[in-house]
Amino acid sequence: MWKSELALEAILLFLYAKIAPAVAIFCYHKITPRLDFGICTRLPGDFQQDVQWLASLPSALRPEITFDDGYEDTYQVAFPILASFGLKATVFVITDAIGKRNDWDANFFGAFRHLSLSELRALSVAGWEIGSHGVSHRALTTLSLAALRRELLCSKQYLEDALGKPVKRISFPFGLFDRRTVEMCQEVGYESAVSIRRASSCGFVQRSLAVYRFDTLFQLRAKLEGRKWELLRLRTISAFSGLTVLMHQLQSVRVLNDVG
Repeated sequence: MWKSELALEAILLFLYAKIAPAVAIFCYHKITPRLDFGICTRLPGDFQQDVQWLASLPSALRPEITFDDGYEDTYQVAFPILASFGLKATVFVITDAIGKRNDWDANFFGAFRHLSLSELRALSVAGWEIGSHGVSHRALTTLSLAALRRELLCSKQYLEDALGKPVKRISFPFGLFDRRTVEMCQEVGYESAVSIRRASSCGFVQRSLAVYRFDTLFQLRAKLEGRKWELLRLRTISAFSGLTVLMHQLQSVRVLNDVG
């Protein structure tokens, strides 16, 4: 019975691949067994099951795998798991955080370290794409024009100088962008962008689908098939990132006051 069910699923996925508008993007953050307050952490065992399922899909349907923020567990945990299945991924890096702890984020159970430059170079040599996640993980829609240009251009230039390869894409922190953000991205030389909130009507920004701690294979299938209820669930979760944006702004004000 299970063989017939698998055959039916394969047929349905194949048919979906024929009508799907574009390859889906799955977005991960941390892959670690450590206790974490947020929902963006995926346990290594769950991630391995995800990858095993993704590797079994037809290549035309298999979603792109990406990592936002650039934590060191991307190299230490996710990289060998993906390599064991012959898969590669993209990591979007916060350039000011390279080799440092994630003091920019809320850390209730201890800080997490970001990828070092040598680890980023190793991923690049292994065929991974390295993209930008900005300089400091600030909400781009809240910045002045000069600060926005710095976040987009300086992160791009730093990675290109460090890796010797063009940086073609950016993942927007918190998924936030507007027309001004898109125009500045195009001006400084990005070819495309991704957002965990939405795609753009102009086609420059593609939506990525976040994978959370509590997601099962059922949810992963729903993401891949573009089920409306799953997309609504993701949109609802993303809406709460506004609280994180506010927290970061308050933290920046506190830092400035301490300096002053």
